[in-house]
Amino acid sequence: MPPSNIVEGPRVATWHCPSCRESVPRLLPNGSANRVTLPPERTMLPDDDIRAACERVQGLRAPEVCYACDQAFQELLGTLVRPPAEEGDARGEPGLNDTGVVGALVPLAERGTQLLIFNVIAGELRCTEIEYLTDFDPDRLTYPGSRGAIAPRIWELYERHLAELHAGSDSPL
Repeated sequence: MPPSNIVEGPRVATWHCPSCRESVPRLLPNGSANRVTLPPERTMLPDDDIRAACERVQGLRAPEVCYACDQAFQELLGTLVRPPAEEGDARGEPGLNDTGVVGALVPLAERGTQLLIFNVIAGELRCTEIEYLTDFDPDRLTYPGSRGAIAPRIWELYERHLAELHAGSDSPL
């Protein structure tokens, strides 16, 4: 039981985030809304093949996600990914030829967010995996020290995305 000198504050209504499928508060502790509108550039890398793959994903798109999902989108988009069965830790080592990239995150209303993972097959960028964000294993994310054997197109997307992130950063690195 709380002490008698504490007055209970107002309750904050919740809403259901379509991305994480969690019941989250409508307001953040600072009073701002816990809903973030997602423009396409925040959900997919700028590439025609990636855009075409996103258009093929079936389902009603969710126009807004919670703040936590928005932050996760920023961290995941453009990140390099190891194949599902690969063991070990590739960070700091040269990249491998089976390394893919998270090319898009597609938030679907009432179904969650799908990650579209791309690899280069026979010289073409293709969506090789579609996985729900809640099922994705974060141990698959990798940050190789050098390109190594990673397909040039994957490495180009990765480096371009990193350059855009650093160009938009307010803090000096």
